[in-house]
Amino acid sequence: MQTNLRRPFLVQGVLGLVAVVGFAIYGQWVPAVYGMFIGFVNVGLLALTFNKANASAAEDPKSGILILYMSAVIRFVLLAVLFVIGLALLKFDPLAVVITFVVMTLGQMFNLQGKRRLTD
Repeated sequence: MQTNLRRPFLVQGVLGLVAVVGFAIYGQWVPAVYGMFIGFVNVGLLALTFNKANASAAEDPKSGILILYMSAVIRFVLLAVLFVIGLALLKFDPLAVVITFVVMTLGQMFNLQGKRRLTD
């Protein structure tokens, strides 16, 4: 795994584990792990599409932007489906799933520290 891909997974993984341990105290570790899974899917798709957009933008900047826009739509739909599966079908506690996902997503701010562009 590239260094620029390793850092988001590491930072968000640590934050996700902290949230899982916090919810494990209340017996909600399984929903928290599911929220962590959703967070990893999100950061994985984000990293994959940034790399693809950067490679494509070298040839045609408009195609790089199009990839980023399509990625946002695909990630939004996929995350919505994963939340519906976890909350409606698997009947997980919404608080544990959502809070763990939000904590991991807030970890993305640490990954942006010192960058001038989002794709750096």
